[in-house]
Order: sequence, then structure tokens, then C-alpha cells
Amino acid sequence: MTAAIALSAALGLPLVTLGLSNLPHAQRTPWIATLVADLGIIAIGAFVLLVHSHRAVAADNFRLDPLAGMMLLVIGSVAMLAAAASRTYLNHQLGDDPMVEQKRRLYWNLFNLFTLTMILAVVSNNLGITWIAVEATTVATTFLVGFKRTPKSLEAAWKYAIICSFGLSVALLGVVVIYFGATKVGIPGSQALLINILLHHAKELNPEIMRIGIGLGIVGFGAKAGLVPFHTWLPDAHSQAPAPISAMMSGVLLSVASSVVLRIAELSTAILGPSYSRLLLLTIGILTMGVAALLIIGQSELKRMLAQSSMEQMGLVAIAIAINTELAIAALLLHILVHGIAKSSAFITAGQMEEATGKHRIADIGGMLRTHPSVARGFILAVIALVALPPFGLFWSEAGIITATVQAGYLLPAIVIVLLLLLASVGLARAGLSLTLAEPLHPISTARSVGSSLPILIATSVAVIVGLLGTPTTQVITHVASIIVQRV
Repeated sequence: MTAAIALSAALGLPLVTLGLSNLPHAQRTPWIATLVADLGIIAIGAFVLLVHSHRAVAADNFRLDPLAGMMLLVIGSVAMLAAAASRTYLNHQLGDDPMVEQKRRLYWNLFNLFTLTMILAVVSNNLGITWIAVEATTVATTFLVGFKRTPKSLEAAWKYAIICSFGLSVALLGVVVIYFGATKVGIPGSQALLINILLHHAKELNPEIMRIGIGLGIVGFGAKAGLVPFHTWLPDAHSQAPAPISAMMSGVLLSVASSVVLRIAELSTAILGPSYSRLLLLTIGILTMGVAALLIIGQSELKRMLAQSSMEQMGLVAIAIAINTELAIAALLLHILVHGIAKSSAFITAGQMEEATGKHRIADIGGMLRTHPSVARGFILAVIALVALPPFGLFWSEAGIITATVQAGYLLPAIVIVLLLLLASVGLARAGLSLTLAEPLHPISTARSVGSSLPILIATSVAVIVGLLGTPTTQVITHVASIIVQRV
């Protein structure tokens, strides 16, 4: 398989699945096709990392490099877990709804459109196409956030669409400024937004113009990553979306947006040197972690708390991008992979808890280990992974980012990062104990089907295996990180 075929397959698989999702009277076909497509995306990501990691394959508007390969691996993994959980979710939610066929078809169409737009964003070599792809993720997920058609979900969908669109308008302004700066030094208009061309002409570009464009780009695309100051959409959207969609939004959409921020930070380092993007992202990352940690401690609703935990983790990712050493990027890649899988598991189990009890507040759910033991065990494992206890991979990735921050000479920020991680971990652990070990508030239920527990079992198993084998020193991850850092 050549890189060109791999690129075509990565974009083609969700398109084919979109077509299959519209076949009449084919209830299981979209589900099976989506699982197969996501498995194919995982295989393509692994192929890029293991076979083509030595060089980037760029064809004008698209590129398949190690960062794209890693993101394909994360997109495929999280989408597969979410798709596996979606069948149970749809059967439970739609039941005997007279519009079940139409709603099921709409769900799978939007699900695969969401996957396609994320893939387009990570393989794009053109900042204009990247912007269109990220904006398209907003369109697909807005309808998914409002899928339940309740007043709260519709309000969350509107809030999500308005805030993200405003943030992406800022990003679009940044892209326009970068285009202006590139054409001003003689780069043809058709190539003025190509990342490899901008890197090649980095020393010729006007730093004052590029400083404005890159700053707007980081802040604007940061809106989709849940970074301050455009973070307020995140808790509402993630708490109101169907649980499998919350898993995808928290587990991978935020990381896709962060990978775009990483691409722009590479441009910044090449054009302006490391200090500009480092100061900007370090400030935004610590502020995001601080806001998220305080919100987690005071949060009473389960899925909102998990969404705020994702905010905190994306703040840490922004800090790793700011530091931009080989260790920081290796830890970032591991963090994106393990966080995506662990957070998906947490949202899927949280959704099952809410379905089983009909409650959303942590205090109203309680005692799940006695009433719904399989769900509770899955949630406990997810929380242990998210608070970064060994052997889960987040322990190694967080340790790597903190070590890289200290090595870069930022001791005080590193201390603040540790304190904020501990604060958020206390909030998560306290909620986890209340949800699972408190006195039961609901009658004991029959065990859930094996099918609904399987995604949780797979997610936690993968999180453990990656934690045991995938520390930032592992050869593949460090190799990918060295290529990303050396490019600048």
C-alpha cells in the first residue's frame, strides 16, 4: 500500500459508509460498515507510523506525515469504540419511536460525516482546507448535540454552534492574514496557505504580519480544542450530546483541533522563533487547566464534570505544544492516544449510568457498584486512568510533559501544573467514589448485555496495554516526535 492509496482510503472509507448508511431497511448495515471503516482507519494510521514514518508525503493540499498517522490512529480507535456503543444507545433511546428508521439513518450519516471531517482536518496541508474541515465538524456535531430534541440539548447545540463559529471566525481572520503575508513576498496565491511551502519560505516572511496571523490562528482554532477564552461551549455540548458522541467529541475532536494548533505552532517556531507561540500557549494552557480544575471541584453533574476534565487535559496538551521539545511532543502524542481511549470509556459508562437511573446529578446516582456492577467497574477503571495512576498511560504522558517543562526552564509553571492536576484528580476521584461506593439509591438491575460492556472492556484494556508499552521512550512515539520537532 503506497501513501497515496492510504490517503485516498482514509478519506474514502467514511464516504462509502455514508452511502451504506442510507440503504433502506438495513438496521445493522450502517453499524457494521462503520466498525469496518474505523478498523480500516486504524490500519492506515498504523501503516503510516510503522512504514512511512520516515518522511512526509505531501501532494499540494494534502499530506500524510507521522502526526497525521498518529491522529488517524486516535480517530479510528475512538470512533470504533463510539460506534460499538452507539447500537445499544440507539436501541435504548429510540425504542418504539415511530420515526426510528429516519432518526437511526440521520445518526449514522452525521456520525460518519463527523469522522470524515476530522480525517480531512488532520491530513490537510492547506490552512484554508483545514479551516473548512474544522468548521464542518461543527456543522455535523451541532445536529448530534441536539439529537435528543430536548430543550436543554437544543440550547446546548445553539450555544455550541455560535461560540465555536465565533472562535473559528477569529481563526479565519488569522488564515487570511497569513495568506496576505505569504503573497506579499511573492508566493503564488495557489500555494500561499500550503504548510510545507510556508515552512520552506519561513525566513522570507514578514514577522510582524505573521505574528498577527499566527496569534489569531492559535486562539481561533483553540476554540475547538476547548481552550480559554472560547471554552464555555464545551460542558453544555458534551453533557447534552448522546454518550457515544460525547466520547468522540471529548476523546478525539478536541485532540484534532489541538493537532491543528500544533501545525500552526510549527509555523510560528519556523518564522518567529520558539518564544512567541511558547509564551502564548503556556499562558492559555495554564489558564485552561486552572479554570477546568476549579469547575471540576464544584461540579455536580456527571457528564459536565467529564467534559471539564477534557478541558483540563487539553490545557496540558497546549502546554506540551508550547514546550515543543522531543520529550514534550512524545508525551503529547501518548497523552492524546490514551486520553482519547480512557475518556471515551468514561463517557460511555457515564451514559449507561444515566440511562439506568434516569438521573444526571452525581448525588442522585450513587452506589452503582451494587446495583450495576459491570458498569461501575468500567467507570472505576476509566477514572483510575484519567487521574493518571500507573500502569495507565496518562501517568507516563503527564510525567513526560512536566519533566519537559522543567527541563525547558519553567519550574514555577511546572509546579502550578502539578497542583492543578492534583486538584482535578481529587474532584474526579471524589465523584467516582460517590457514584460507585456510596449507599445505593436505585434498585438492583439485571446485568447489561455483553455487547454494551464490550467497548468499555476494550477501552480499559487498551489503556492499560498502551500504558505498559507506550511510555514516551517507546521507539515509535519518540521517532514520530523527533520528526515533528526536527521539521522546524
